[in-house]
Amino acid sequence: MKLNITGLLLFVFLTAFGQTQKEKQVEREKNKVEIFTSDEKDNLQVFVAKQVEQMKLSEKLREEYYGILLYYTNKMGRIGDKNKGYTEAEKKTKLDAMVINLNDEVKEFLTEEQYAIHRESFGKIVTSVYNRKGWTKQ
Repeated sequence: MKLNITGLLLFVFLTAFGQTQKEKQVEREKNKVEIFTSDEKDNLQVFVAKQVEQMKLSEKLREEYYGILLYYTNKMGRIGDKNKGYTEAEKKTKLDAMVINLNDEVKEFLTEEQYAIHRESFGKIVTSVYNRKGWTKQ
């Protein structure tokens, strides 16, 4: 009997937790602001893959690089969310700070040549964001 009650309580808890998570995800998606279209994102992924190929990273370093890149680009992609309420200046400042952090983190394990490829290719992506947002470089 205790097992049935425990199972029922666990089921109710997990159902409620799942519903709360789903509501949070829906809310998060409502607040999301997209800078690039789906096709443009696909093109950016191809561009990054080609740049990473040029870097000639080992499998382990490639996974580490992509993991760091994914972490920062996801954070960068959420800067413009409507619920954050940042001004354009704040968005730009936050993006610039994240780019610096990204660059510092990958510089630790890339060679000078690989890091130069990273800086050039990611710099092009940042420039395209600046252009879309109407921001100027300082």
